Amino acid sequence: MDPVTASGRTETKSGRPLISQAIAIANAILAASSPYKLREGWTPADKDRPATNELAVYLIAPTSPPFVIQVPFKSCRCVFVQEPAFRKSLSAYSGKPKQMLRIEPSHMLAFMLLHEVGHVENGNPGAYDDRAADLNLTETEQKARERAADAFAARALVAASKDTKSTPGFLDAMNVQLAVTNASWNLAAVRLLDHFGGSSLCAKDLFADRGLSHPNYELRVLTVNDIIANTPTSHELVSQFENCRAPASR
Repeated sequence: MDPVTASGRTETKSGRPLISQAIAIANAILAASSPYKLREGWTPADKDRPATNELAVYLIAPTSPPFVIQVPFKSCRCVFVQEPAFRKSLSAYSGKPKQMLRIEPSHMLAFMLLHEVGHVENGNPGAYDDRAADLNLTETEQKARERAADAFAARALVAASKDTKSTPGFLDAMNVQLAVTNASWNLAAVRLLDHFGGSSLCAKDLFADRGLSHPNYELRVLTVNDIIANTPTSHELVSQFENCRAPASR
């Protein structure tokens, strides 16, 4: 049984151009440091490539509740994506007020695909706990898994950006790094402009985690940027955000 049917999901054709573009970008980046390769789930598998290294990306029809992207279960060498949910998520921090920087959807989705490959590399699926969306600072095993997958994606970008012999991989890595940097800027803009005074007061709804499965999204993006840039400034940005999460700041 194919993984989509096994998961009780339904495939869709809508959104294929975006997914194909993001897969190509992610593969160019992975080539510098990883044996994994992504392929479109609606195309035949590559018989010349070991199945353990090939991950199929399936476009999934909308569900309730929706999800953006996930490795559905541990034994699945695959990634599920819901294109409408991805675009809606991205629109929350991309290009609305003039202060925001544009984020190319295919570049941000490529980063998310790298993150999902990290889950496979680390031997665990991602999971989103929508039943416990309360604000919290509780450390959980799943949050640690998400951080590890983020770190995998960041290291893949660093490796590709240093591989100047592969022009496509180098350029794609630069573009995805720019998308992540712009996302960090935009998320900070949303926090500062839409929640006046919240940053100075270390408001819990801005700095805490929503649910028990994922760390705060802005902190995740800051941390990825820190791994990539590895500068005193990037360290300080993470430190300032984490200071607002400390018990003394609550």
